[in-house]
Amino acid sequence: MIRAIKEITAPPLMEGIMPEPPGSLLLKSSFDFSGEFEELVFSAILRNDGFYGKFRSLIKEEMFYDKNKVFIITLIISYFGRYDRIPFLDVLSELIRRSNYKNIEGAIQLAESTSEVQDIGYIADRILLWIRWSTIEQIWSSHQTYDSDPKQLASQIQEASRIGDELDMAHSRLSDEDDPDSKLEVIKTPWRWFNEELKGGVPIGDLAVVLTVIGGGKTTTLVNLARSAIEQGKFVVFFTFEDGEAKIKRRLTQTITNMTLEELLMEHPRYISRIRNKVLERTGARCDIKTLMSRRSTVEDAVSFIQTLEDASGRKVDMVITDYADRFKAHTHYSEPRHALREIFEDCKWMAQSLSVVHWTARQVNKTRVGREIVSIEHAGEAFGTMESPDIVIGMGQSLEDERVGRISLFTAKLRDARDHMTRSLVVDFARQRISDLAEEST
Repeated sequence: MIRAIKEITAPPLMEGIMPEPPGSLLLKSSFDFSGEFEELVFSAILRNDGFYGKFRSLIKEEMFYDKNKVFIITLIISYFGRYDRIPFLDVLSELIRRSNYKNIEGAIQLAESTSEVQDIGYIADRILLWIRWSTIEQIWSSHQTYDSDPKQLASQIQEASRIGDELDMAHSRLSDEDDPDSKLEVIKTPWRWFNEELKGGVPIGDLAVVLTVIGGGKTTTLVNLARSAIEQGKFVVFFTFEDGEAKIKRRLTQTITNMTLEELLMEHPRYISRIRNKVLERTGARCDIKTLMSRRSTVEDAVSFIQTLEDASGRKVDMVITDYADRFKAHTHYSEPRHALREIFEDCKWMAQSLSVVHWTARQVNKTRVGREIVSIEHAGEAFGTMESPDIVIGMGQSLEDERVGRISLFTAKLRDARDHMTRSLVVDFARQRISDLAEEST
């Protein structure tokens, strides 16, 4: 590229006549955006994470010749502008089906036939060269007059040769001005003291994990976190692998209405629904519950469901709760389960960041913590590596005395941006699905 610029700027103008473009400039045809290269770029946009986001400013629908590709790229550009991410394939297929496009089946088949591009660096280099050469050719064509300024021509060509440099140089400096409107977005937990330690609540984009033994209050803790988000007017999606939608709905209703199962069964279902829905209407919250297939559904399946839900509702999801992240299926087959679990929790963190949500999930610890007050990271057993990805890890433990008097201990095993290794004794009422702090309620 530099040699080409020198060849353009070096020859002197003879009597005001522009010279012929140098031979190196004619190499532009070897970077033609068509055929196999068009197919590679299209596949990279659909299948390679982050590719379109990086080249968004350079990729336009008019670059493509195939009409189906043009239509699909137009949809992706529109979707990215709305959600700041590209849709998963099943979401994209649904968008195509809802459209008035003439060749719906052909477009869907084209999208689903793509595969991940292996040599993504090669594609990135080629697309930058193509855009640079195309721009240089346009500049050259516009200067084919007798009164063209050679200095202006050289300056424009040098500028064109630097197109895309900012993609590799993008970064932040400590001296940059902070956005005056930016602030840390958080979702509060049910416990004020915990929110104070977290500087307001759990930050958007964080993965948080509840550790407990079998029957130790996992689901009760999760529905309390959901209730708190609902009281803040948030959009919550609750994924369940084991309890089913009806049971999760009942437990959420218990914690929202502060009623026992016996009290719920004594009342007419319409009355209970009216109480629950008044809370949702008053706060403007929404809560959707979805059953996933254990060991068959992936984190990507969950993300795809959320994207479809957001598109259908026109509203962004704020919090995701998964009752057992362990039940997700890993993309890669591993001989040892601990490696699969590590990948799953990395994907759960990716979900939180890519969707800009708070993601709460839970894990069971080994049986040695039954009847113990403190539950921490080291009790995760062989899957200790799964605790690298979460930003927040809390342990819910009960001693035999705690069980007798209706208490549960919350231990802050890991707080990435706050003090950890603190224990707080809370009151647990499993009958009403409530975990509360008497010290806070008394004040």
